Amino acid sequence: MSVHICFGVKSSMIDSFQSDVLEKEYQNIYKPVAKFLYSHPAFCLSFSFNGPQFEFYRRKHPEFIEILQMLIGRKQIEILGGGFYDPVFPLLFPRDRTGQIELLSSSIREAVGKRPRGLSMCASIWESSLLSCFSTCGMEFVMLDETLVPPEKNTCIPLIMSDKGKSIIILPVENSLKPQPNVQISGFIDAVTAKVQKSQRNSEPHIQSGEKVISIQFSHKELKKLLESGWLENLSTVISDEKNEKCILSIPSNVVKNSVVFQPVFIPAGMSGEIAQWAIKPYKAVKTTSYFPVTIYDFLQLYPQSRALYDRMMYVSMLVNQSHGDKIRKKVARDKLWEAQNGNSFICTAEGAFVNSSFRQNSYKNLVEAEKIVRECNEFEESVSCFDYNGDGLNEYIIRMQNYFAAVNLLGGAIREFDLMQASGNYADNLSRVQEFENCNDNYERGLFVDHIFTDEEFSEYLLNKPTGNGVFSKMIYTESKFSAQHKEIQLSVCALFKNRQNVSLRKKILASSSGLTIQYILKNESSRQLKAKFAVESSFAQTNFNAQDFNAYRLEILTDGQKQEIDTKSSSKALNASGKLANVEGFQLTDTDNSISFMFEPNEQCGLSFFPIVFNRPEYTTGENVPASMTFANTLFWDINLEPGMEMEKTINFSIFNMHKKRRTVKK
Repeated sequence: MSVHICFGVKSSMIDSFQSDVLEKEYQNIYKPVAKFLYSHPAFCLSFSFNGPQFEFYRRKHPEFIEILQMLIGRKQIEILGGGFYDPVFPLLFPRDRTGQIELLSSSIREAVGKRPRGLSMCASIWESSLLSCFSTCGMEFVMLDETLVPPEKNTCIPLIMSDKGKSIIILPVENSLKPQPNVQISGFIDAVTAKVQKSQRNSEPHIQSGEKVISIQFSHKELKKLLESGWLENLSTVISDEKNEKCILSIPSNVVKNSVVFQPVFIPAGMSGEIAQWAIKPYKAVKTTSYFPVTIYDFLQLYPQSRALYDRMMYVSMLVNQSHGDKIRKKVARDKLWEAQNGNSFICTAEGAFVNSSFRQNSYKNLVEAEKIVRECNEFEESVSCFDYNGDGLNEYIIRMQNYFAAVNLLGGAIREFDLMQASGNYADNLSRVQEFENCNDNYERGLFVDHIFTDEEFSEYLLNKPTGNGVFSKMIYTESKFSAQHKEIQLSVCALFKNRQNVSLRKKILASSSGLTIQYILKNESSRQLKAKFAVESSFAQTNFNAQDFNAYRLEILTDGQKQEIDTKSSSKALNASGKLANVEGFQLTDTDNSISFMFEPNEQCGLSFFPIVFNRPEYTTGENVPASMTFANTLFWDINLEPGMEMEKTINFSIFNMHKKRRTVKK
């Protein structure tokens, strides 16, 4: 019994588009591997490239492409296809799926003269509807993680799945057999043969006669260690020995071509075990023994920030698909959309902080670019619309102005997405503090214009950046009082029980304009007792260019008693609040220095101001070590409340956006 062993190397991280990173990978990985393959004609290997990575090598290292072309001629290597930007295929519309596959396939065919026959997928994220798409694109086989295959099936035989008259061959990737440099070659071969023999036991006789294949895919680091240790050299020597009858090195397309017997299978939606273990509990690796496989949709439900990016991507996809007019601009917009669909923005499949904000922000920037181009294709009109934007059963309010895009959520009545057309990312892409990583829980979802009402004792804790209560309003679902698309006006209301004994109501009016928003609050004491409290409006601005080494990019300037002064924002406002320096603020300007954008807050009455930068830590994907993953700058305007029964209080905040390169406005006294 001979077993075909198909080794493969995974593609680069899709976020690593920088030339210096790709050059380093070439020098450390691909160049040594190409040299090894050239000098060892019997050693077979398959390559997976994403589009930007492959195009970089075509431009900068044509000699590498020539070597690949020669090795393909030897039938020693194979280049697998896939999506150009390594997307999560189930999340895309069919047109985007086929478009990304065809784009990468065309690039590979132009460079090496041969079109891919099979493909690899981001984290093996699969659903049955992909079968028809892959078949339409001319793909004969797909590499899928073995954990997706039903346990009763023989994973050492090529599988075949059919749906609606089309079929595709599936080669399971056996990560459990991945060798380490300190493992003896004989031990590895014995493990491979033992795996095959075990899989054969419960198979039908005609299935047992099929070609035996073990597919293993390495990351760059794993392959580098095996190459530098001499392990691959030793394996090549052993496999080439005439006495060896156990294993044959091969490439996937040859196995598929020579196979006569395939095992029928149906694989439901799922994802690789490496990622699925993170989709059971937030930021915890949990092995599941459930009969139901974990899907990408389970992952999105568990991580709200990834889900929010998916909602935005779906919305921009709709805009691109419905765009008419300039075909060239539409094509450029679709290219930006595809670039935003890279899988690392939704799940982190490489080293780095798990669900790292930098991946998401890059996608948000590309989505903004795509929407800007779509707006240029047609005559854009500013609008405010109301529909279920994120599929949670509640309507959201979508504000599309010339300078920004915003989504208002009924949960907390806050802005949960805020993208500027300057392609600076989503300023509302905030995490929340978690006890395990920040030693406290926020107990509410952050955003812009999140409303709180506190007792004096709770607010004292809040000023120390400590979670206290939940601010009452911040966790409640607001109801629509009035909506006018014509006047770009949203009126929301909510009733709450303060201190478990006093009824309080809040009316919130949001008026959108090209330059920003006007937020009006009317707080009413609905109880028979005097209401004494602190009313606070919190806005958390995510850093869209997050860098763990230099995470404080916001500059704060305040106006008090007619005097303008700049405030140090490297630490919280705890000391300034205690000294009373931030008690009578007439307005303030928050500037994102990285993107040259300023935000102006102008309350109709003097207010108190607090602020604190927050760094969110999350586990690193490979080691589990907690590392900085995101940063936000939270600022809060607050007022003392002293209302008799039945009385109301009105506060208004004018919120403006402008480019700091333009002539600055002065804060009105």
